[in-house]
Amino acid sequence: MSDDDHGPVCVLGAGRFGTALALRLMDHGVATRVAARRAGAGTPEGAGPLLDRGALRPTPEALDGAGVVVLALPFSAALNLAEKFPGFAEGRIVVDATNPLTEEGDGLVLPPHTSGAVEIARRIPYARLVKGFSTCTAADLAPDGAGAVNLVAGDDERAKRTVLRLSRRIGVEALDAGVLAHCGVLEGMALLREEIRRRNPDTAVPHRSAHAPSAPGTGVRFRW
Repeated sequence: MSDDDHGPVCVLGAGRFGTALALRLMDHGVATRVAARRAGAGTPEGAGPLLDRGALRPTPEALDGAGVVVLALPFSAALNLAEKFPGFAEGRIVVDATNPLTEEGDGLVLPPHTSGAVEIARRIPYARLVKGFSTCTAADLAPDGAGAVNLVAGDDERAKRTVLRLSRRIGVEALDAGVLAHCGVLEGMALLREEIRRRNPDTAVPHRSAHAPSAPGTGVRFRW
């Protein structure tokens, strides 16, 4: 697969997860930009490697020409973006890597009949939304990470295949998890993982990377 298939990848979010994903993409030859909140907002903590590699850009510049946009943000921030600025997504493949967990990680902020991915998709109907990387953590995506499984779901089969190929290209095992209606189960897995981590701290797989902890809203890495 070449970058010409989808253009550059834009990662929205320069936190630990977004930084780890962006570095993993770049390490495997994928043209990648990471969006800063705004020009002059300062460098996010831990984003030094992105600056060193020239990947951190103002959001409009990061989005320009990108065919794939990854929401590496807290769920509330991603939902707010989709509500207030839906134009960012039009015509693009949008990868929802969020998990709608409470701040304490002890519950979901949405009722059981919906999911974070479905709620975001409703607000950006002109995007090709795919749930992806939400079952991975920052530690999984670090250079020495192993054992991650990226469960990918979406209603647009072509967009989903693109995300599956992209994941495999960067060395992350990827499996087709079906349609967007399944995303509540995927997000529940993040909740279960956090609950296991909290109740069994001695059995959690330790982080081995400075880019840990995890995917947005999640905790420690477990091998499913």
